[in-house]
Amino acid sequence: MAIAEDLLALADRLSHPARDEPEQASFRRAISTAYYALFHLLIQEAVQIWSSSSSARVALERRFEHRVMKEVSRAVSNGTWKGWTTPAIPVPGELRSVAGALVDLQDARHQADYDNSALWGYSDVHAVVADTHEAFDNWAKIRTHPAANEYLLSLLIGNKRE
Repeated sequence: MAIAEDLLALADRLSHPARDEPEQASFRRAISTAYYALFHLLIQEAVQIWSSSSSARVALERRFEHRVMKEVSRAVSNGTWKGWTTPAIPVPGELRSVAGALVDLQDARHQADYDNSALWGYSDVHAVVADTHEAFDNWAKIRTHPAANEYLLSLLIGNKRE
């Protein structure tokens, strides 16, 4: 999980710009970096069991799509997600929290990256980074839960069709 943890540490640093650094640019990069920290954490978790070559793992990592990940995460966080097993596995609250964080972080990243009229304050940025830390902590608690494994599968291939 080195890249995900490194990105989270970088988001922490960017959320505290030095006096001579451009504050809004640092804040925007902190938000974007926080999103990518969680994005890469989940992708790394999903492909870690792939026992083929490292180039095959990289190719699999490239197949994850932000849109699909957001759609699945939205369904998980609002309780409408249907996993892949029957009967359905109960979804732990920590997984709903991780999924909700991914949705919120992606929305914040889009605003930070594309809405130049938005101004970010310290408290806004610190809340985003804190939410990312909480998502990392929640993921660590449930990463081996069967629903977490189904969530990771869904992040790659989308919601289950009825």
